[in-house]
Amino acid sequence: MSTSPQQSSRAEQHLTSLAQLAAKLHANSNDADLWRALDRTLDEVFGHALFTVLAFTKQSGATRLYSTNTNLHPLGTRNKSPPGNHEKVPIGNAPPPADRAAWVQQVLVDGQIWRGQVREDLKAAFEDWEQLWEADLGSVMNIPIRLSGSTIGSLNILDEEHKYDAAEFELGILVAQLVAAFVDRVANKTAKKKTM
Repeated sequence: MSTSPQQSSRAEQHLTSLAQLAAKLHANSNDADLWRALDRTLDEVFGHALFTVLAFTKQSGATRLYSTNTNLHPLGTRNKSPPGNHEKVPIGNAPPPADRAAWVQQVLVDGQIWRGQVREDLKAAFEDWEQLWEADLGSVMNIPIRLSGSTIGSLNILDEEHKYDAAEFELGILVAQLVAAFVDRVANKTAKKKTM
């Protein structure tokens, strides 16, 4: 199967973005530079209007480590229910969304990417769907970050409806695995600060 010049050019751009991110990680750049490189890579590969990174632990639930919009999704926000319990314990007073248990199973347990293609998909999975809609966000890709077969976090990119319909999941997994050790280190450092 032959590739068109446009496909070849896109593949080269993706490879360049991934190589730049890997070089920053290899050089042990500071956290701020690494977050910017990760943000830039995901934007170049998939595009996004909002990008966040969550770390997950059974003890404390979800901690937001990075956000391109801290007014919408502030750093350090912790879900009240730990992974594996999202379907049972709602955040705040709202009942859990209809598809929360399926999302938890797919992303946190099975380590598979979850894609919401339209606004209603966001409503079915996320408690903060109204805020997302108000920000004109209508699609999402939640890319699990895994170490030793366990999900330790997720890269979350959001944009207009149908933005990720043709997204190549393999590229998302590649990016997530490139940054797994970095995200794990930042999550552990953040958890230590919380206990001090």
